[in-house]
Amino acid sequence: MRFWIAPHLAFLVQWLRILGLDILIWEKESVLREAGEAVVQWDRYPLPLERTRVPRITLSARGRVALLKEFFQLTGVQPERSGMFKRCLRCNTLLIPLEPEDARKKWPDLPPYVFQTQKRFNWCNVCRQLFWAGTHVQNMIRALEDWGIIIKETAPQDSLITP
Repeated sequence: MRFWIAPHLAFLVQWLRILGLDILIWEKESVLREAGEAVVQWDRYPLPLERTRVPRITLSARGRVALLKEFFQLTGVQPERSGMFKRCLRCNTLLIPLEPEDARKKWPDLPPYVFQTQKRFNWCNVCRQLFWAGTHVQNMIRALEDWGIIIKETAPQDSLITP
């Protein structure tokens, strides 16, 4: 399912993409083409959709964590660890899993320490960016656990960005 987020909720986009959701920012010209697409808006700033039959989800919570929780409650989507870190945080493209040698070919400037310590990488064919599970990934997971968005559990680092 694809969600179009109202521009004033753009601060949620990266968190939702981290959780593996297909998220784009809605613009006036945006046309929902596929079944299962919906616009997510905030009751404080409703979008001009009154005369359209665009499916919409209206959030009313205040604050990032409350908005994320309300989003999942209203959509019925259950965030799971297995779906995390599958999309590019910049462009929303599905990432391509790479082995270390393939990652080094795509990104010759890969720091030696990263090459030696990481077992899995993800590549964005659109942005031409390489991703791996460094401490920032652990920090994002810890934040999502602390917020109650995902269930706390321990997982080995190399499984965080596997396909």
